[in-house]
Amino acid sequence: MTTPNSLTPKADFVSLKVAAEDKNNPNVSKVTSFAVDPRVLEADEEYNARPLSLQHVEEMALAQRNGAVFPPIDVQVVAGRIIVVDGYHRRAASLKNIAEGFEIKLLEARHFRGNDADRVAHMITSAGGLPLTPLQLGVQYRKLVGFGWSELQIANRGGKSVQHVKDMIQLAESNSDVHQLVNAGQISGTAALKMVKQHGAKAGAVIQEGLEEAKANGKEKVTPKALARRSSPRKPDDKFIVAWLVANAQAQGWPFPGETHRTYTIKFQVPNEVTHSDDLNTLLANAANYTTT
Repeated sequence: MTTPNSLTPKADFVSLKVAAEDKNNPNVSKVTSFAVDPRVLEADEEYNARPLSLQHVEEMALAQRNGAVFPPIDVQVVAGRIIVVDGYHRRAASLKNIAEGFEIKLLEARHFRGNDADRVAHMITSAGGLPLTPLQLGVQYRKLVGFGWSELQIANRGGKSVQHVKDMIQLAESNSDVHQLVNAGQISGTAALKMVKQHGAKAGAVIQEGLEEAKANGKEKVTPKALARRSSPRKPDDKFIVAWLVANAQAQGWPFPGETHRTYTIKFQVPNEVTHSDDLNTLLANAANYTTT
């Protein structure tokens, strides 16, 4: 059983259309949409923040054939051309079904109004498509910066923190080898960002080394945990320290009278980069650790 609330219109009405047309009813309004043949829709890849996923297109095409109704796509009209702003996968799924002989005559569309920066911001915040990866977000944030938006404006538009915007832009501005590894799915965007913050321009090389190690262990993707092990200093045990000392030291002995025993002097060189310590065990551990990284 439903109960009326304070916003329930006083006048009776039989449909939302009637309510929207009632000028005395401020609670219901009409939003205009249009029916468009999918074949006349054009895709502008320059503004497509989400590269088409063939798997997602197939899933949407199957859902459409089974009677699913998609949300309206957003379009702009430019010199008589109908260009998709948001809804690339919905368009592709419809065209796929048409090519395979299914009768898909029309898609519901809304007229998007705004400039080029508004288009980018709309795609970033749209909930109708696949979620953007961190790298894809960063690329779009950089576009908005190029359009004159501040990091604060971008954060407010997307409901994110300014630090989030800074981080995504930093990932987008990393070297191309990092982008290739992320786009290939060999490392997550968040893990790649951490490596960029730690290693700067060398991040790609560090990730590649971790990836080769992962592949040697039968894995196709390097994990943050594996990279953390590579980035963290090794803590050598006593056996490792002794092995390092044997490999790097020179020993010289002097016999005592009667050859009952000998005295040995052991010399070893420690790199200047190694942190000094008056404790012999700590110094040896630091030296052994340095030569293995």
